[in-house]
Amino acid sequence: MLILFKNLINKVSSKKINSTYFDIVFFILILYSLSQSIVIAKEDLFILNNFNSAIKYLWLSSPIIFLYLLLRLIRIPILLCGYITLSIIFTLEFINNTKTALTGEPLSFNDITSGVNLTIAGRYLTMWPIAIGLIIFFGGIISIILSKKIITTRKKHFLILTTLIIITPFSFSPYFIPTPENDNKLYEKINSLANKFDVVYFSWDWPGNVRTHGLPMHLIQTSTRKSVPKATNLERELYEKERNIHSISPAKHKTIIYILCESCWYDSKNFIDKFSPLFHMGYKQLRATSSVYGGGTANSEFEMLTGLPSNSKVLSGIIYQEYAGFIKPNADTLASALKNRGFITFSAHNNDKGFWRRDVIYQKFGFDKFEGLSDMGALPPEYASKKKSWQWQPDDYLLYRAALSTIKQANGKKIFLNLITMSTHGPFQHINDYGEGVYNYQINESIERITEFSKELEKIDPDAVIVIYGDHKPSLNKFFYENNVLPSDLFLKTGDNDQDFIFKGNVTPKDFGDVPVLIKSKDEESIKRLVEEANNKPFFCLSTLIDKYFINSGLPAFNYNNQNICGKDLPYSYEEESLMTPTWFYSLALFQD
Repeated sequence: MLILFKNLINKVSSKKINSTYFDIVFFILILYSLSQSIVIAKEDLFILNNFNSAIKYLWLSSPIIFLYLLLRLIRIPILLCGYITLSIIFTLEFINNTKTALTGEPLSFNDITSGVNLTIAGRYLTMWPIAIGLIIFFGGIISIILSKKIITTRKKHFLILTTLIIITPFSFSPYFIPTPENDNKLYEKINSLANKFDVVYFSWDWPGNVRTHGLPMHLIQTSTRKSVPKATNLERELYEKERNIHSISPAKHKTIIYILCESCWYDSKNFIDKFSPLFHMGYKQLRATSSVYGGGTANSEFEMLTGLPSNSKVLSGIIYQEYAGFIKPNADTLASALKNRGFITFSAHNNDKGFWRRDVIYQKFGFDKFEGLSDMGALPPEYASKKKSWQWQPDDYLLYRAALSTIKQANGKKIFLNLITMSTHGPFQHINDYGEGVYNYQINESIERITEFSKELEKIDPDAVIVIYGDHKPSLNKFFYENNVLPSDLFLKTGDNDQDFIFKGNVTPKDFGDVPVLIKSKDEESIKRLVEEANNKPFFCLSTLIDKYFINSGLPAFNYNNQNICGKDLPYSYEEESLMTPTWFYSLALFQD
């Protein structure tokens, strides 16, 4: 290849030649360079039966190919086009490797576009990368000079334009996710192919996303995140008025517990018997609407802790993951509001503390302490011995042991606990069924652990308020389809396995988001009012109304929701409720002091 390139350069010095030769050479060089750096091919693409792998590799490489074609289209000298593209590949590799080594997180789109991040990156520059940069600069000048005798015909320009148009939906496939606003055949087709070839964003695992999908596609995927909202001075005054508009009466209870029950779900026909121990203990039930399905737990938790809609068009993606670095240290949340009122604030999750960036988020949300799986010790033998071979999830016993220990240490002081369970996390194996057998076993164990915890808590504080909410439906797609829990007309694609199912673009949380909520308190009159007012509401309204009847935190978002969105005399649809919170409310609650 180097000999071919050298011969082409020699021809340039003597006569004008067609640019096609160079396009072919650069196309090969780009694909080879990507395979050795930022889009590593996992298999031998030259084996005939790896056709799908080759298509996937080209798809993941397409953002860089798009860049080269775009430079060609705007008539940048051809050798400079190739030179810039190859330089960008190796520069991105260097920067990504540096950031990953220093932080454990790969490069994201915001790292490139944010001036703050560029300033920080400048601190790591040494003479060596600066010298390399100068060499690249002078190499670019030389490439311009050598390009003078290379011609591109009009026909060739038209071919470049056509190719660019064809690959654009693939290069920017994260922007072609179907929604009710852009529900058309092209979006549906691109989405279906993205699932088929596994080009779907791992928003919960950035290092894994880069390993699986390559850095170029990762940068495109993270570019879909909406910008951090800003607020004006006038809007700041409005927010402060909302903060002070209601006098804060004393908290009604000294022990408040939120339990996010991972994938916990039932309806009148399915799995309801597993929850009967909680009903017998006095838990009352209602329904809520989750903004996510089968995953995205952190967005459900976000709504409950902040009183802000997660799918309002102001923020995007998994909010903890996408905005962890931008949320201010003193964000306005239920935890921070209660902390300001003298509560101990504690959160626990029997999983990796860094998952969904909770180790960063919880500090900013006002939690005094966060315990993860690594802090919880070993599972007692009497529990460990009963585990099935397919139970990889950490036992919720560990979570509740940590919670009870913290409550006892509080010694009667006011305390707020935010607990996230793990025992019922999917996927759910199909063992001669559609996964319902495994789910049945797991949900039964989960409810047993909650029941044990509730009994122990009653001994410590019988007046405690406990809220249990399923964050989303379990990913029992095949089971839901066969039992008409989710009607067939919601799906673009179905199949034999849970992962075969793809929702249509016009499907909304109102179609898939129904989840159960259970609450326990001695204040039966308040529970009755809560059930009447909060039933079928989204999580941000649910938490608002729980605060209204049981907590009185004074959180500005709750005050605003009570007056404008969530009251029983305000009969808005789910879609309307999700869009009513002003942009500046997000800015001042989460980002701007």
